[in-house]
Amino acid sequence: MIMFPDSVTVISDEVSQDLDAVAAFVRDLKLPGIELRSAFGRAFKDLTPEDVNRVAERAKREGWRVVGCSTPVFKCALGDATAIAKHRDDFKRSLDVARTLECGLVRVFTFLRDGARNDPNWVERVAEELRWLETCAAGSGIRIGVENESSCLVATASEVDAVLAKLSAESFGVIWDPCNVLYVPEAVPATPADVRRLAARIFHVHVKDAVRRGSTGVAMPVGAGDVGWRATLAELARIGYRGWLSLETHWRLVAIAESELHLPAGYAFSRGGDEASRVCARTLQSLLALTPADVA
Repeated sequence: MIMFPDSVTVISDEVSQDLDAVAAFVRDLKLPGIELRSAFGRAFKDLTPEDVNRVAERAKREGWRVVGCSTPVFKCALGDATAIAKHRDDFKRSLDVARTLECGLVRVFTFLRDGARNDPNWVERVAEELRWLETCAAGSGIRIGVENESSCLVATASEVDAVLAKLSAESFGVIWDPCNVLYVPEAVPATPADVRRLAARIFHVHVKDAVRRGSTGVAMPVGAGDVGWRATLAELARIGYRGWLSLETHWRLVAIAESELHLPAGYAFSRGGDEASRVCARTLQSLLALTPADVA
């Protein structure tokens, strides 16, 4: 295998909103755990203490882990003070959730891309808001993963680089999703060179695929799109990456709207996820069995 077998996990709602179904997926595929996003029909930010305790107790009882908390923090407008205050509160609650789940990584975003890209100071403004999160998390031992997201200011490797350069490497890294770059109209698709560029700051990797059609992407099974997962996984191996590969299927055998795929929460999003995720997991397993020489 290119990577040790315990490096693969799955985002919970890409399987189901139902904890029993998620636990069965983990058990059947012998995964070490999950990345928690929406569950029980509720978005991550709306999970109740009872929801979180149910997940924590199930994980402990069955011997798996929650390896990431996928919050929607800072998926809001950079100039909206009211929204930012609410998202700060959501982050504080997310830290409590992570502590309950004994999870060391909380995912955040970097504000909506529309309009704010015209601000010449957007990099510093985003970094300033992220540094507030670092202050809030001080002493918790929880790292903050900044995901590159097509709808947000940080979407490409160069944008990741620009923002992370202003942030502590101990507290901040990237949740690298090369597929998300395909949804950025003006961007060149991600390449293995981006993995090399970001190597020292990659905390976590999301695995999904899409094809670019016109100025956007359309979800596809892992390995059937334009990401080039064979080469990307080989490059992760070459740099010695030892973090998580988190399956974020997004594709369904029975198609759902692309708009729903980018607002993951609730039963409609997860419909058909278990079957589609099993298909993608088998492909990912095959890709991981390749050596760098097979890819060259």
